[in-house]
Amino acid sequence: MPYEPDHMYDYDDFYDEPSEFDQKMEELKESLMDSVKQDHKDEVARLRKENAELQEVKRTLKTLQSTYEMKERELNREIKEAESKVRHLRLSTLLESFGVTLFSADMDFVKLPKCDKCDEKRRIHYKTPLGRESYERCTCDESVVYYKPRENTLTEFKFGRNREMLAWYKVSKSKSDSEDDYAEIASTTMLKQLYQEGMKFEDLQKHGVFFKKEEECQAYCDWLNEKRDKETEEAKS
Repeated sequence: MPYEPDHMYDYDDFYDEPSEFDQKMEELKESLMDSVKQDHKDEVARLRKENAELQEVKRTLKTLQSTYEMKERELNREIKEAESKVRHLRLSTLLESFGVTLFSADMDFVKLPKCDKCDEKRRIHYKTPLGRESYERCTCDESVVYYKPRENTLTEFKFGRNREMLAWYKVSKSKSDSEDDYAEIASTTMLKQLYQEGMKFEDLQKHGVFFKKEEECQAYCDWLNEKRDKETEEAKS
């Protein structure tokens, strides 16, 4: 009678039932997978948090940039306004120093007093050796230079190469008081010297000197007239 073991191995059962080792490996895999999943979840959460924080930083930076640009515009506007005020103040100061209206010594030609030796046209009549009627201008038919104040109006100004201010003033002069048709010849004179109190008249320039006050200009005109009379007397003697 053949031998039959008491227990027959079921190979299918042997392969179907996992061993303790396999179970531990599966548990380890699951633990590792859970760990990886958790790390992934944590990383995603961290990135989301950082992204949210970056978005907040971005919004803050945008707000700061907008605020900066607004402040920059305000500052530029204030600078322009300040520059405008400075230029206006400087111009006002310069115009105050120079004056919109100044006075100068203007030359006028005045006839000498008429004598009683000539006719109404200041002529002296006589007969030539040939008996012809003729005449000569009387010595009283002459004019002398007379200085008087003349008002001048500022018409133009600009800054020179050395930032000095150059100004021109409109001067009106009559052709002659003896002419029937009175006309005005408008000319422009450049300011070369501005009289300051205490200056000596003999040190002033003859042309282009202006005065702020009419009385100062009148005093200068009187000085010029006296000087002319003195020179005329010296020339006669």
